[in-house]
Amino acid sequence: MNSGVSLAAAGSEVVVTWAARSASTTDIYAAWSRDGGASFGTPARVNDVAGDARVSGEQAPRVALGAGVEVVWVSRQGGASVVRAAKARAGEQRFAPATTVHAANLTGARGWASLAMGRDATVHVAWLDGRDAHAQSTGAAADKHSGHKGMRQDLFQAALRPDGTHAEARVATDVCFCCKTGVATGPDGTVYVAWRHIYPPNLRDMAVARSSDGGRTFAPPVRVSEDGWALDGCPDDGPSIAVDARGAVHIAWPTVAPGGGAGKGIFHSYSTDGGRTFAPRVRVDDATGAAAHPQLAAAGDRVVVVWDQQGEERRSIRARTLSSDPKVAAWTTVLGQPSVLSAERPAAYPAVAATPTSTVVAWTEETPTGSEIRVRRLGR
Repeated sequence: MNSGVSLAAAGSEVVVTWAARSASTTDIYAAWSRDGGASFGTPARVNDVAGDARVSGEQAPRVALGAGVEVVWVSRQGGASVVRAAKARAGEQRFAPATTVHAANLTGARGWASLAMGRDATVHVAWLDGRDAHAQSTGAAADKHSGHKGMRQDLFQAALRPDGTHAEARVATDVCFCCKTGVATGPDGTVYVAWRHIYPPNLRDMAVARSSDGGRTFAPPVRVSEDGWALDGCPDDGPSIAVDARGAVHIAWPTVAPGGGAGKGIFHSYSTDGGRTFAPRVRVDDATGAAAHPQLAAAGDRVVVVWDQQGEERRSIRARTLSSDPKVAAWTTVLGQPSVLSAERPAAYPAVAATPTSTVVAWTEETPTGSEIRVRRLGR
């Protein structure tokens, strides 16, 4: 059984990671492509301790590519959840022994991690953390918190530096309990973290916080869009964030569609002032079925958003490309209708990476013998 796919690209190099499960163990694997995703080499196991990975839904292994390859995943150690990371140096396809990205001996739930690699080879990891679940919640989460009353979940970010040191920062408190996080770095070194926050009285909207000091401290969160989604439970469906070469911050997320309709829709917004304000949201899916689990990638003058969507017979993988006029700082053009990428079998939890000449999309597909990872390379 294979699931939890993630993609990263740098130039013509693409790396895909996923989890392989047997009856009793789960391991993380990575495979490299040197030709923009047209072909991949022999997979290498990422986790040095066999079977220590835990993967489910929004808790997939995540990969970043830059000065080498970095992968993060969730493990169980001594009955506690732990966020682990392993690195393969540039030009190598062998991972060093894994390390834990946070302090040791923490209590509470932990996971839903994301990561990005900065221009200085610093790796930034964001995750949800219940180390202070016993502490009193405040604000909206004090009364209604994802159906987990009293179980506080906070958002952390760690900067893993090339010299082996790291700095940890608490980005936000009392966040939505089990939606994936997103983290990205800009060309100027700014770090952005995205998550689903809980706004009074119990609204589950997207928030973004920025750090101008390499992840040591973060500014107060900015609300991306007032979607009006009141929910007494966690949707287990979070945002994806990326920064383009001009420094525009892009975010895609699922939320309740206007008027209810077919359920959740996929929306996109962007910021051209470093995440201080965001443009009005634009719907990306075609409103024909419940859409979920978006991921996005930015390259040049295009942003590609992928998601899974319920059709008449099955869930399938969809994609849509957004573009802008390079002469103006506006992403107002949505190109064509969404493309259906998966075949005749149920598919979900897509990933996407963009190279200068292509877009690579991967997903988990159900087959008669179990779940498999599919990768498809599209034109630019």
